Amino acid sequence: MNYDYQKECYDANPHCKLHYSHGIPRIESNLYYLHYDENLIIEYMRKGEVSKRIEGNIYTIGEGDLIITVPSELHVAIKTEECYVERLSLHVSESLLSAFGGDRTVFFDTIVGKQKGVGNLIIAEVVKEQGIDILLNQCLEYAKKGTLEAQVLMNCKVIELLSKLVNLAQTSSPDDMVTPSSNKNVNEMIDYINRHYTEDVTLDILAARFHFSKYYISHLFRDYVGVSPYEYLITRRLYLFNDLVRQKQP
Repeated sequence: MNYDYQKECYDANPHCKLHYSHGIPRIESNLYYLHYDENLIIEYMRKGEVSKRIEGNIYTIGEGDLIITVPSELHVAIKTEECYVERLSLHVSESLLSAFGGDRTVFFDTIVGKQKGVGNLIIAEVVKEQGIDILLNQCLEYAKKGTLEAQVLMNCKVIELLSKLVNLAQTSSPDDMVTPSSNKNVNEMIDYINRHYTEDVTLDILAARFHFSKYYISHLFRDYVGVSPYEYLITRRLYLFNDLVRQKQP
C-alpha cells in the first residue's frame, strides 16, 4: 500500500466540493496552520486518528467519527505521531439552498450559529446509527462520476445529510456532546477577543483584565490554540474582512 499522502479533489458543482485524502500527512501541510474556511466543512474519518484545535478546544477524532467546522471557527490540526489516515471532507456552501428561495435558516443557521468550538464532534456510533457514513460514501461516488445526473443526486444526498445534522443539533442536550480538552481561562480570553477584535486588544490588556502574566497567557495560547494571542487576533480580523468582501460580491 502506498502511504504517501494523497488528496483527490472533486468540485462536484458550485455548491459542494469533496476531498478524499489518504496516507500519512506531511508535517509541512497547511493543515498545521491556524485557518478558517469559507464553507461548512464536514469531515469523516474512515481510518486513523487525528487531533484538532477548534477555538481553543482540542478534539481527538478517531475512526468512524465526524468533525464539523463552521465558517467562523478558527481551527488547526495538531502535529502528532505519523499514522495512516483516510478521510472524506465535504465542503458545503450556503448557496446550495439558493434554488429553494435562498432560505438557509433551517439547514445552516442551526449548525453555523452554534457556540464556537462546542459540539463539533459526532462519535462513530451516532454517525453509523444515523447512516451519515453511507451518505458521505455515496457523495464520493457521485463526485467521482461528475455527470449532471450525479451532481443533482449528490446535492440531494448533501441536503439529506444536513437535515440529519440539524436534527441532531436540535435534539441533543449538552450532556450528549463530546467534551473536548479545554482550558477555562483560554476559552474566556478567546471569547473576549471574539467580542472585541475590532478594538485595540494587546497582550498587556489581556494580562491586566485576566490577572495573568503575559508569559503565562502566551504559553496557554500556544498549548490550546496553537498560536499566540496576537496571531489569533489577526486571523480573526482577516476572517471579518474576507466575510465583508464576500457579502459585497454580486
